[in-house]
Amino acid sequence: MNDKGNTILLVDDNKTNIKVLVSTLESHGFRTATARSGEMGIRRAEFSRPDLILLDVMMPGIDGFETCRRLKANEKTGDIPVIFMTALNDMENKLIGFEVGGVDYITKPFEEAEVMARVKTHLTLRHTQRQLSRSLGEITDSIRYAERIQRSLLPNSDEVRAYLPDSFFLWMPRDIVGGDIYFAERFGDGIIVAVIDCTGHGVPGAFMSMIASSFIRRITTTFNCHDPAEILKQLNQVVKTSLQQDRKDAVSDDGLDAAVCFIEVEGGDESSCPLSAPSRVIFAGAKLPLFYVRNREVNVIKGDRQSIGYKRSDPDFEFTNHVIPVESGISFYLSTDGFWDQMREDAGSRFGFRTFGRKRFKKLLAEISSLPFDMQQERLVEAFRTYKGEMRRQDDVTVAGFGF
Repeated sequence: MNDKGNTILLVDDNKTNIKVLVSTLESHGFRTATARSGEMGIRRAEFSRPDLILLDVMMPGIDGFETCRRLKANEKTGDIPVIFMTALNDMENKLIGFEVGGVDYITKPFEEAEVMARVKTHLTLRHTQRQLSRSLGEITDSIRYAERIQRSLLPNSDEVRAYLPDSFFLWMPRDIVGGDIYFAERFGDGIIVAVIDCTGHGVPGAFMSMIASSFIRRITTTFNCHDPAEILKQLNQVVKTSLQQDRKDAVSDDGLDAAVCFIEVEGGDESSCPLSAPSRVIFAGAKLPLFYVRNREVNVIKGDRQSIGYKRSDPDFEFTNHVIPVESGISFYLSTDGFWDQMREDAGSRFGFRTFGRKRFKKLLAEISSLPFDMQQERLVEAFRTYKGEMRRQDDVTVAGFGF
């Protein structure tokens, strides 16, 4: 780091101390600014934004500790490092200095070599911090842009409501981007709704979700495959081969879990909005279940115990279709495990926390199933956030609900 160009603000009511420090610092190539009181020091810091502040403790008016508190509480000066320089050398005062935000504490009378070593160290740290902040900002901006790309892969909510008006799609990545994604598309013979939970979170998970989104769209649209079990089989094969995880020397081992529903409609075509009354729902799952509620009774169909695309995944595995006749008032729900795996603090449990759990999730679905679907989504979000409290999010959360 080049010392030239760095400005150090000296706040001390002692003229001799100021004179010695100015001479010492300027001889090492630093620029200096001075203040004879805490109030003046704050004003100078706001105006000149120095790179470092050397601050005396015992001064008329507000002392150095209070000056530091005010500097740290000020958005213009809060990030400027403060080194205390004082004759108070007892441990109690040193601790106060650190508590109010100081980064170091030099006891008077000071040695020039010690002052310069500490000044240069903290300026280097500040320079590094600024570089990291810039880099972090650039990375965050890139991830924010990636979020826009990932969101663009999600179905357009207005278009979905045109052909599936009684529905909602709750998508809450744990980070800015995530490994969950959902799919909804209308075809002449019905509607496909799917939720997918990919390996990982954040950026790695987002890459996998974009791969999965592209593949399921190709399978259902280009290859015109609308059978849920066959969709999962083809998805398993294409993910496995595309990531070269069908080879023994494969480096990666990534994949996904998924739940796919086909809402079958007889005598429909793609121009009708909404589609004619559906006759049945066909479901197939890879580790993920289907919940459906009839007369406030929750039924669960488990997915097959087979994930998709991993090295250990069987490329010839035959997934199972389950058929549910559609009745008036029936509601269907697909969800990744992020909702019921969410934890909260619980002093009464063995490990100090407890998950939301599938049992509580089923009870929640029974309670909300009779509400309009937009209100169902609001209730799910409210229940999740209330349960989580101050606990960190464990996973991405995606829930799709639809009914007739």
